[in-house]
Amino acid sequence: MNQTRLASTWDRLLDAAEAVVIEHGVNAMTLEAVAARAKVSKGGLLYHFPSKDAIVQGMVSRIASIVRERFASGLASERPGRGRHARTMLSLMMDTEGSLFPRLQRVAGPLLGAISSNPKMLEPMQRFFREVHQEMVKDGLPPDRSWLVLAALDGLKFWRVFGILHPSPKDLAALRRLLTRIIEEA
Repeated sequence: MNQTRLASTWDRLLDAAEAVVIEHGVNAMTLEAVAARAKVSKGGLLYHFPSKDAIVQGMVSRIASIVRERFASGLASERPGRGRHARTMLSLMMDTEGSLFPRLQRVAGPLLGAISSNPKMLEPMQRFFREVHQEMVKDGLPPDRSWLVLAALDGLKFWRVFGILHPSPKDLAALRRLLTRIIEEA
């Protein structure tokens, strides 16, 4: 089987898994349900993902890959110099109009339940954020400010994903200005 076809099947299976999680919750995401949704045999699914944990790991890895791609794209268009990585992260995490956030909002909550039983599944995201933090410091942002920016953005992301708090557009704009000032004044 060629690589393009394998990747296409892999994505189709993960799309099916996401749809099952979104519509019915992570507990309904059985191998049979994913295979049926993707219109493949259970054996075809098992060729790519030998267990439910493997599917969840695949979903997390794909989300991490998408975040990495979006971050790299934003970084390429960001002006060079101090705070470059922090400004890119700020733009990425404050973007509620792009296609990344709605996807995260739909699957992140349900996936956290599955991940809680196997925290190693978070490794792709942990690695990405560790690397971003290191690059923020290399850019010249002091460690305390880089931690503050990441913590504020992460908190905001979790508020949105779990529907905990809903800052107004005015509040979000003010928060963005404040975080930008923290980055620029470092």
